[in-house]
Amino acid sequence: MNLLLKRLSTDWPSWLAISFFALLPFGRLIEIPLAVFALSLPFLARNTVHRERIRRVSTIAIPLFLCFWLPMMFSSFDSFLPQKSWLVSLSALRFLAAAISMAVLLQADSVRWRVIRWTSFILLFWAVDGFVQLIFGSDLFGITMNPDRLNALFVKQYQFFGPTLAILSPMLLEYARRHWPGWAWVAAFTLTLGAVLIAGMRAGWLLMGLVLLVYMWLMLRQENRDLRKISLSIPALVAATIIGSYLVSPLFQARVQQSLALTQGTHAALDTASTYRMPIFKTSLVMFQAHPINGVGVRAYPAAYMQYAAADDIHIQRSGGKSGAIHAHNIVLEVMADTGSIGLLGMLTGLVLAWRFWRKLSPARRYEAFPFSLSLALVLFPLNSYFALYGVYLSSLIWILFGLWLACIGDTPAATPDSPD
Repeated sequence: MNLLLKRLSTDWPSWLAISFFALLPFGRLIEIPLAVFALSLPFLARNTVHRERIRRVSTIAIPLFLCFWLPMMFSSFDSFLPQKSWLVSLSALRFLAAAISMAVLLQADSVRWRVIRWTSFILLFWAVDGFVQLIFGSDLFGITMNPDRLNALFVKQYQFFGPTLAILSPMLLEYARRHWPGWAWVAAFTLTLGAVLIAGMRAGWLLMGLVLLVYMWLMLRQENRDLRKISLSIPALVAATIIGSYLVSPLFQARVQQSLALTQGTHAALDTASTYRMPIFKTSLVMFQAHPINGVGVRAYPAAYMQYAAADDIHIQRSGGKSGAIHAHNIVLEVMADTGSIGLLGMLTGLVLAWRFWRKLSPARRYEAFPFSLSLALVLFPLNSYFALYGVYLSSLIWILFGLWLACIGDTPAATPDSPD
């Protein structure tokens, strides 16, 4: 018992990070580990060694955070929902505190790889649970499949299942690439891809396509020579997975057929293929044109939508005139609509700062940061259409991943010669 307590006293930061990923299907419960990390910062600052670490990582964390946060603040002054915008903006400070605490507490490479290892097991379980639900109609916990999408543990928030699995897949795939035999890496990729496909969210499909491109490129590098031969089977496995998913999943069939409506080339077909996203995208641009400097306000999009949407907007009609779209369904358009040109400038500045810092890292540090870097790149991919950037779910996920990325910045290079860069 004493040994267990001693281990928990030293290992709790890694288990806290693991618990965040484990709690992703359960809504606002992810706020618990996030809050603990944030509240840890004042206590860490009392220690001289930790204080020096905080000072060093803050030189990167604070400029990047300000690129995200200042536009939120400026948007709140004349927001369509000022109280909500101010609340969301001020409460976002917890993300910075949590990320800096993680950079201190998860600095050791071995600690972060414990997070990656156990998160990998969680992702594999999600994938298997999704297939069980598809085959039997309910998952391992008896959760019945949602009529619209595969949901597994995500229950009513089914839209998060596929994209989240895709976003976090680099953690699983990197752990498998570095610690498992080649066939296990291919099996992990195939299982994850299949689960994302049958989940029925096309945002997840696009992200897995990007993951596939990245790893096909990585397989050409010298350090992956052992995986190179088995990687030749990937195209065949991908094709088999797509065909198999199509045959067994009515959801996948419906989404493919809906996507193929694009080939008709008409405006109505485009609306159908995009699940009526086009009116949302157009209204977002109208909002930006009407409020080009600081937008309509963070998380005030639903209120502004009712004013700027077209008279025949399908989303308002479906609600009986009571509501419309709740966010822009695209990160760039959401930034433009909610925070205007200030937000767009902040996003571009943040990307430039992150890239410049990445280029200054040693190959060993890039090697350690690679899983989190790829996950962050997937979240911020500008051509995708999925959940709200300023919402609790995606914001929390981004800043937890950022905290793990920030933790990779160390004084001592990782003890491994190979690097994905």
